[in-house]
Amino acid sequence: MSTFTYVPLDVDSPAHLQAAYDVARECELANDGTTDVTLESITAQLAGPVAMREAQLLVLDAESPVGLLSVENEVDGREIFIDAYALGSRRRELLDELLARGLSSAREVAAADADARVPPGADPLEMDAAFWQVTTATYTTDHVYADAIEAAGFTSVRTYWRMILDLRGWSATPPVAPLGVTKRVVDGEADQRLLLRLRNESFADHFGETFERNFDDYLAQLLATDGCDPSRWWIAELNGEPVGLCILDDSKAEFDEGYVRTLGVAPSARGLGIARWLLQCAAADAVARESSGLALTVDGRNTTGATRLYASVGFRIRQQLDLYCYPIVDSAPLS
Repeated sequence: MSTFTYVPLDVDSPAHLQAAYDVARECELANDGTTDVTLESITAQLAGPVAMREAQLLVLDAESPVGLLSVENEVDGREIFIDAYALGSRRRELLDELLARGLSSAREVAAADADARVPPGADPLEMDAAFWQVTTATYTTDHVYADAIEAAGFTSVRTYWRMILDLRGWSATPPVAPLGVTKRVVDGEADQRLLLRLRNESFADHFGETFERNFDDYLAQLLATDGCDPSRWWIAELNGEPVGLCILDDSKAEFDEGYVRTLGVAPSARGLGIARWLLQCAAADAVARESSGLALTVDGRNTTGATRLYASVGFRIRQQLDLYCYPIVDSAPLS
């Protein structure tokens, strides 16, 4: 039986990035029957500002790439996301090893953080930014990866929906805005900071939102997003007061789809049709760009009514992703 060779992933190597893309794409096609991975998206993931480059691996069987370990570190939220891809008849064996290596790297990061604490009564699975946790996700249809994740000690905490809106029959004409509501394109640093404030306000009651994002880090991550297009970063205002945001990008353009990266409305302005209008504006924008669909991802247990809104506009669930959490609490003493 051949042995695997684990090679540090070099994000400055076009050959390594191509191999990583090939593995990720083939893995998704083999285990879910579809994929939205592009060379640009995997490059943004592996080389972005939160990528833990020193922990990422490319796996070879002889000369053929058969595995990939992606590791991202959201320092402010004390969250490390690992993504393991594996191909071939020994897939489970390789997944077990990649998950173990990812967890080992995460534990090293957690052990070096003297400020991490577990608040009294904290639920380790609620993604509290006071201590470190490792997360990973898999398609609901991929039972092999799910079994490997659970065997590694992860616990399922959430299901996210990838949704799609069929744009046939939609118009490129922007919809009529609710009374007193307007939108404008983000312009300059002051607006960029406002965008983050609106994001924080809009998502404060969402799962895992237990920390304030650093502006410089947030902007760097946003600009590094695959298909980034600041001309489609919108701020919604109600009677001149900023109350919402919508961020679109071209990350799904290769698949003839627009993508809603972020959509949010501050609690004080909900129930006025602003989120629905922004979605309709996004659909009109996608139609104007000759896209056949508009995609987004949402927490299936979202408590703000977003899932009902998307369904009422015409979005349908295309895929389901299960999020798993591995809290690292043994290296973080009680507060």
